[in-house]
Amino acid sequence: MAIKLRKKTELFTFYDTKEGKIERETEVRFDPLTGETSRLVYDAGLAITPVDYSEAAEKTKRVNCPFCPENILNMTPVFPQEIAEEGRITKGEAIVFPNLFPYSKHNGVAVFSGSHFVRLNEFTPELIKNAFQAAQRYIHRVAVTDSQAKFASINWNYLPLSGGSIIHPHLHIIISDTGTNYQMNTYEKARQFEMETGTKYFNALSETERSIGERWIADNGTITWLHAFAPKSHNDYIGIFNKAYSIEDINGADWDHFAKGLQAIFSILTDQSFSSFNMILSIDPEQREPVHVRLIPRLTIGALETSDINFFQALHQEPLTYKAPEDIAEKSRRRFEELL
Repeated sequence: MAIKLRKKTELFTFYDTKEGKIERETEVRFDPLTGETSRLVYDAGLAITPVDYSEAAEKTKRVNCPFCPENILNMTPVFPQEIAEEGRITKGEAIVFPNLFPYSKHNGVAVFSGSHFVRLNEFTPELIKNAFQAAQRYIHRVAVTDSQAKFASINWNYLPLSGGSIIHPHLHIIISDTGTNYQMNTYEKARQFEMETGTKYFNALSETERSIGERWIADNGTITWLHAFAPKSHNDYIGIFNKAYSIEDINGADWDHFAKGLQAIFSILTDQSFSSFNMILSIDPEQREPVHVRLIPRLTIGALETSDINFFQALHQEPLTYKAPEDIAEKSRRRFEELL
């Protein structure tokens, strides 16, 4: 069994009292790994107004922010010595410390730097690399001290629309005995795919999308960037570390390439007026699939600033997108070529 890219079209016919017959198509796409569906729906002209957080940033910085330089060492907790002898993990300006309100057995927070508000176009490769390498060190230390906590991920809520409660840029590192629904489903289906084909799913996905060319974006170092066939939002970027099967396999050069790839994606998001996103970097607990990343924008819609998540996503658990993956991938390829 190879990668299967399956979709079907549903047609809705109705009548306008002035213009007569109207037909609208909905395209249902099936995720090539899980079989879960996403819907590409009619775009009446998605208008997105980027949110300016300058005023909010001014009100929440310094004395009002636990992550700002004058507060971070006094207002954040410390790890036990077996995790970090000095209580926290640092790399450049990045600092990792425990989350006061943990989501899991192990939950570190990685603050990028002392800068309270960093716009998408202001993230440098060094800022990105330092934060992710600090997160990498934390995952390594947990692995050394807790053999039961095998499910690890690095997660990023950027700005309030993403669910981020603090403007100051930071990551969440989650390490648990139990995988999330995404991790459990992804790796269970990946094992099944490998048993049936003899190949790793994400490696096969890289090769398949590269050969088709419609959703492949770029190969940057050992990382392949592509757009999801069945996206979870209006953009859905997948980054595959083709030669890294554990967090330890990711070297400095890989992080450099990853950071530059994120810079390109941030530029593409800005072009589309997106100002917020969610991102996960997921690590296979059995180290059989390569490390991979997914990144989707978050937004509000229309004059009422309506949430981009409604009953379809929240309860039916079915993603909707107004944007064709192939169109977004084409624009992304051009931007990657310009910037990398």
